[in-house]
Amino acid sequence: MSNQTADIKNSISRYLSMREHSRKELIDKLSKKYFEMDLILQCIDEFSTKNLQSDDRYTESFVRSKYNNHKGPNFISASLKSKGVSESIIDNVLSSYNEEDWQLIAIAALEKKTIYRNIEPAKSKIKQKMFLSGRGFSYKTIEHALNEYWKKWTLENYILTIL
Repeated sequence: MSNQTADIKNSISRYLSMREHSRKELIDKLSKKYFEMDLILQCIDEFSTKNLQSDDRYTESFVRSKYNNHKGPNFISASLKSKGVSESIIDNVLSSYNEEDWQLIAIAALEKKTIYRNIEPAKSKIKQKMFLSGRGFSYKTIEHALNEYWKKWTLENYILTIL
């Protein structure tokens, strides 16, 4: 085994010990170290064959993390594509979440982001739509989340006024 191959394998091991990485992320990081591309690909293939590197596992971890950070499927999908993950893997992992999951997380994002409550509702709703759109939620999910959020918020304010 050449010195460069050993260095590449050590780098891959170090990267993967910190977190999952996509194949493209590893290639990008290793190529910045001026290793030979043929050796990089050969080493990554070896790690993939041994199931030490997996775009499937990386995608599952990434989706779970972004979902927990209140990001929508469009944002997640675009991010994964930029990291070199195939569309079939992305679609497969995202399919484990249904529309209700995305609606709940969109509502949670709105509840966490409490600004915009002190301005008139019409302007607030526009800002909230832009906020959720930027987080990668679909139009349908945004509309549902806004309706539920405002129903709940209106009910809470009504109860506070009669107490």
